[in-house]
Amino acid sequence: MAALLVVVVGPAGCRHRATDTASPPPLPPPVLGTVSLRDLTTPEGAAVTVAVDPADVEHALAARLLASGIVIERPASPDGAQGASPAVARLRGEFALDGAEVPGKALARAVVRLQLDTRPSDAPGAIEEQLQGQGEQTYAVPKGAARDAVVALRRDVFTRLVQRIAGDLLDGVIARRKLESAPPQAIHTALTADAGELREEAIRLVGQRQLRGEVPRLLELLTDNDEATRDAALGALITLKDPRAVATLTKSRSLRDRREMRKIIEAISILGGEEALDYLSFVAESHDDEEIRTQAAQARQRLLRRSDGGAMPHP
Repeated sequence: MAALLVVVVGPAGCRHRATDTASPPPLPPPVLGTVSLRDLTTPEGAAVTVAVDPADVEHALAARLLASGIVIERPASPDGAQGASPAVARLRGEFALDGAEVPGKALARAVVRLQLDTRPSDAPGAIEEQLQGQGEQTYAVPKGAARDAVVALRRDVFTRLVQRIAGDLLDGVIARRKLESAPPQAIHTALTADAGELREEAIRLVGQRQLRGEVPRLLELLTDNDEATRDAALGALITLKDPRAVATLTKSRSLRDRREMRKIIEAISILGGEEALDYLSFVAESHDDEEIRTQAAQARQRLLRRSDGGAMPHP
């Protein structure tokens, strides 16, 4: 069984919320262009001799991308020539292999790096992804097997391992791309998943698509153990201009964590409200770090200036 470090998050079921907005129309998918991989394995860098034809993996990955619908085949013109396309997606990658063998059993390892991008880079629906994953696979070597049979076995095992790692990497991209034009219910489902890149993408989309019904979940994520998740949730709440985040931030973040304090002072000054003013005043007067006191005082002044101009958001 393969042990992969690439994780694909599966969303759980949920109920659609009446306050959510409709999903945007999907962007036109780019045409699939070149798919190319390089084998970077060197004889001195591998414990066993392995030969994998990159073309075997390239064909599998091209088929996976086309089946997903995030890219399409270049349409042919009526006269049979290939039609022009404003955007072409290309997949480039490389892999390195290693393994070990003892009588009767063996272990295959692989590291895979992929870059999926679109030319021109500013085309509608453009893709820009850099991905990396690694994994391993145990397999049995029949006792007394001929050398040619062992070589063929290795080739098959390592090829499938590279395909699996690269496929899981692409599955993550495919899931995130499909989420961009998915209905709000699908975004809510991803938002309530345990962790992973798909949840982070859902957090970003909540802010981008102004899905205010998801604010309670974003407030919960402000106290998540993962810093990237906390920062993403805070960014979405700032985009939504929802001052309810102020209370959660002031109660959940330690005053002694200077790194976190710098982030939340700026966020609270943007979110605004009376509670934000009170907190910034408290930090500016009582924090034991002069830099933090100064930052809080400056943030409070910015907030007061916006308030005087009638721009302070209200709950």
